[in-house]
Amino acid sequence: MRSDSLHTLPDGLPIPPDDGSCDHLRGMVLPDIVLRSTAGGVVSLASLGRGFTVLYCYPRTGVVGRDPPGGLAAWDSIPGMRGCTPQACSYRDHNDELRRLGARVFGISTQSPEYQLEMATRLHLPFAVLSDERLEFTKASGSRRKPLRESL
Repeated sequence: MRSDSLHTLPDGLPIPPDDGSCDHLRGMVLPDIVLRSTAGGVVSLASLGRGFTVLYCYPRTGVVGRDPPGGLAAWDSIPGMRGCTPQACSYRDHNDELRRLGARVFGISTQSPEYQLEMATRLHLPFAVLSDERLEFTKASGSRRKPLRESL
């Protein structure tokens, strides 16, 4: 049984330091990678064309009723690990505004689209969530972080 709310962040979470490890991502030309989508089919990142694309990357889709791997205390002790649901809901809530500004929004994690679909459906996300389960985007984006899998 999960012992917290997926929609709120607990008080006292450590603030993730900006270590500059993502500085190279702004304005990055998207790699020629095809990722499976919760909307069905695939999305070719290179085929998105010109314009503004928001790819918000998150470590893991939570499971309703189950605490994260290692328990909440372990999860909460890692800066930046909590907040995937509030982050997704924020993009959902601002999706119309972002679209009016010409932006496309996609969530992305290393989990399978089947695993991601429960969260996307439950949160009524109006955009696709993409699966990088083969770590193609992770490697192409120069990520140095170890990806989290649903099997953790």
